[in-house]
Amino acid sequence: MIDNVRDDLAERADTARSEFGDLLWLIRAAVFGTVAGAVYTELRKSPENRTWHGKLLGFVPYDFRLPSIEQLRSAYWNAASPKLFTDKPLGVGWSVNIPTVLRRLGLHTSFTKGR
Repeated sequence: MIDNVRDDLAERADTARSEFGDLLWLIRAAVFGTVAGAVYTELRKSPENRTWHGKLLGFVPYDFRLPSIEQLRSAYWNAASPKLFTDKPLGVGWSVNIPTVLRRLGLHTSFTKGR
C-alpha cells in the first residue's frame, strides 16, 4: 500500500514538474517575443528617429537606454508614489515599486503615502 502511495506521489510530482516546465517555457517565449517586437519596432524607424524607448502595441513599455541611478531608484523604490507597477528602467515590461508593496501588505507604514 505504501508503495502505491509513493508511486502516486512520484507521478503527481512528475506531472507538476512537467507543467511547471511548460509554464516557464511559455513565459520565456513571451519575454523573447516582446523584446524582439520592441527591437523590430525601433529598427523599422529611420536611424535619426530611433529613441530605443516607447510602448509596444501602445501598451507594453520598453526602454533599451542605459538607466541612471535615479531612474532605477524611482522604478523600484519610490515611496512617494502610490503606483504598484512602474515602467522598467531597462528592458521590456514593468517593475514593482517595493515601498508600495510593503505599505499594501501592512508590513511598513512609515513610508510617505502617494501624493
